[in-house]
Amino acid sequence: MSGVFANAPFTDLWQPKIMVTAAVLQVLYLLLTHGNVAERLYQKRHVTNKRQTLSFIIGCWIMYFSFAGPLDYLSDNYIFSAHMVQHMIEIVIMTPLILKGLPAGFYENLLSVRGLGRVLRIWGHPLVAGAVFNLILAIFHSPYLYNLALENENFHLFEHTVFFVIASFMWAPLIIKLPSVRELTNGQKLLYLLYNYNLMMPIVILLLISNHPWYSFYVHAPRLASWLTPMADMQLGAIIMMVFMAGAYLTYAISAYTKQDESIWYQ
Repeated sequence: MSGVFANAPFTDLWQPKIMVTAAVLQVLYLLLTHGNVAERLYQKRHVTNKRQTLSFIIGCWIMYFSFAGPLDYLSDNYIFSAHMVQHMIEIVIMTPLILKGLPAGFYENLLSVRGLGRVLRIWGHPLVAGAVFNLILAIFHSPYLYNLALENENFHLFEHTVFFVIASFMWAPLIIKLPSVRELTNGQKLLYLLYNYNLMMPIVILLLISNHPWYSFYVHAPRLASWLTPMADMQLGAIIMMVFMAGAYLTYAISAYTKQDESIWYQ
């Protein structure tokens, strides 16, 4: 496999444009949340604390190493399961980190925009956010759209943007705390996680039980290992989706459960 990377063009492997994008996002974030610019805009020299700032910066660099480097090169040219790892990193690691890094004022300003605020509140309702996330995630893993993303770079970028947006709304009821929005109790958060996991299972099951590979791009891609046939690769991708999402939900559920008292089930 090392030979694959040795022959890869530098721009294809390390994606300088994505590195610049990640760096620019961090510079803008730091300018707007700390220092003179933040003070002029918000009358505060530090709009976010150290933990939030670190969360956003780590999220940006995870974005880079997910969308560029060896993982991205494998996913774009050889392996469906590598592409699934890429999607899962974006959804369960990168997105929550970036959301946690943004100041509460950013969300409050969005909610205060006439018309937009109403849409965001409806979409942000747990039942809606979970349903939209899992439905769109499944649709984008249909054979036509998935192959289109692999063959068209602009549509691929659109796909990743959509995943970030729907994942943001899915995570919002769990990690964004605002005075103007009623927070879920810990018990409700546990039920919400179970709701999301159940909605995710149909696409996982369909990928696992299918009797033929769905994605023609990977069927015709060079094989890196004889045992990793297109069918086995697709099934491995389904298992990766299930394990990543289960791990993320379970991690959050354990955290919520350890903070509970009996009142959470009755509030």
